[in-house]
Amino acid sequence: MRFDNRSFAAAFVAIVVFGACRPATPGSAANDSAAAPPGSADTAAPAASAAATVRSDSVLLRTDKAQYKAGEKMTLTFENRSASTYAFNPCTRTLEHEEAGAWKAMPDEGRMCTMEAWMLEPRGTRTGATELPATITPGRYRVVVRMTAEAPGGASASAITAVSDPITVS
Repeated sequence: MRFDNRSFAAAFVAIVVFGACRPATPGSAANDSAAAPPGSADTAAPAASAAATVRSDSVLLRTDKAQYKAGEKMTLTFENRSASTYAFNPCTRTLEHEEAGAWKAMPDEGRMCTMEAWMLEPRGTRTGATELPATITPGRYRVVVRMTAEAPGGASASAITAVSDPITVS
């Protein structure tokens, strides 16, 4: 069997996609390597069952509205402010619910997503659709999307976490 650079690149992208497209779940290590600003209230205190989510400075994540209803569709906009290319999938987003001043990842059983790698080019913008669960309870939430930086030459890819501003579900 003969491998050329395209075969290697395709295999590498498949590995990155598998890692980048799994939804973050409570207890997973889907943290950004960027530190949160001092005094930031956007990170949850680490708990035994959930890792803290740290907002990325590299990618800005916006929702199309500030208020939604259960089951409603939303458009996510990703703005890359860095010189890196990121792989992600908007379908595999995680919703975090604000409880007593801390953010807690919500389970999303039965959610199915295709294994796609969307590429966000340096200083580029992309939009993608998702929807809220029909059974989501009213409250404050935020959307979290795990992204993997493309690494040259097969080096280990680093992950970041794009986090939206809070939204209200009524």
